Amino acid sequence: MLGILFGNSKELPKPVGKYVVGITQLDFTDKSRKKVFPFEEDNAFRKIPVTIFYPAESNQGKDSAPYSSPELLEVLSKMTFGLFSKNVAKVKTNCYKNVPIASSEDNYPVIIFNHGYSGHTMQSTILCSDLASSGYIVVSVGHPYEASGVKYLDGRVIKMERTIQENLKSVTSLKYLQKIFKASTKEYYSDSKAMETSEYILKNNEILTNNVKIWVDDSIFVADQLEALNKGEIESIFNNKFKLNLGMGITGHSYGGVTSAQTCLNDHRFVAGINIDGATCGDFLYKDINTPFMLLGTHLSKNISRTTYIYNTKDTYIITLDNTQHFGYSDALFIFRQANLLNQIGKREKYEFREIVTNYHLKFFEKYLLTNQEIELKDLKYDGVEFRQK
Repeated sequence: MLGILFGNSKELPKPVGKYVVGITQLDFTDKSRKKVFPFEEDNAFRKIPVTIFYPAESNQGKDSAPYSSPELLEVLSKMTFGLFSKNVAKVKTNCYKNVPIASSEDNYPVIIFNHGYSGHTMQSTILCSDLASSGYIVVSVGHPYEASGVKYLDGRVIKMERTIQENLKSVTSLKYLQKIFKASTKEYYSDSKAMETSEYILKNNEILTNNVKIWVDDSIFVADQLEALNKGEIESIFNNKFKLNLGMGITGHSYGGVTSAQTCLNDHRFVAGINIDGATCGDFLYKDINTPFMLLGTHLSKNISRTTYIYNTKDTYIITLDNTQHFGYSDALFIFRQANLLNQIGKREKYEFREIVTNYHLKFFEKYLLTNQEIELKDLKYDGVEFRQK
């Protein structure tokens, strides 16, 4: 009944670009890091699964890949008291497993995507597919124990660690939530007030502030593996297929957006970054990330992520969308509409919402990753979108 009432989709919208979208998974083991969390075994190396969306020429007559697996979505179902159904795993994606990469170009530019806290590598399949169909290879990174779940190629599943879930509850006090609620106003805070709010959030989120370092290390390690894939040091369909001479782009939703900013600060192979409705954690609060960057999200985000806009010395943007809420910036916009019972999707028409998020990504990365300096992001015009640039 809820699915009918809220219009959940059984198939994700078609990608916007000219390419068919291929999808595959690779697992990378980082032997320089082990026992990242205290609850892990002493000799547990950090193992990171990635879902790769890429331009393909044909679906080869295959059925589209399923959205996920029920066991990976079980945590999300429990966290939402069953509102998020495990049946979401059956949603069709318009992505096709392990089809040949398109041969129309010698290689393709690379964007790394990071999911939100308690998210998963497929949580923004619509955006990743739109980018892949437009000629990018998008590498979605899974973060074990802090994702809702990751599933390795050998079948092993790691769900979000219970102690992490409990610790998260402890840092969201009533006072903290009241501060957040006030910052969600359409009012554009002064820079000093925005920084004060960001600082408050940072100090009251010790877990998230510390653990972003783990996500950044994951992203940097994945970038290292992509270089190895490109050189043929790891055999795959991606040998010589990454256009890495351009550098890499990075984007992410929520905590994944925080990871974008911190990664840009730490590793200059990342030449352009986007924070999709994330806050400020990590140690970039008063630092120049020295990278073209975009903040894209709700009115809340413009007031709790201002640091990048203030201190970054490269081109920086704040794009704020009216009538939107946090989870609408993921696939929940189409497959979890009952989240609006908690006002977590927003009231903007879903196809227009998707179009805005996709088009700002495409224009931004064309300008700063593909270095097309004729692109002007201000030329994108939508009602109810606040645009700031410096």
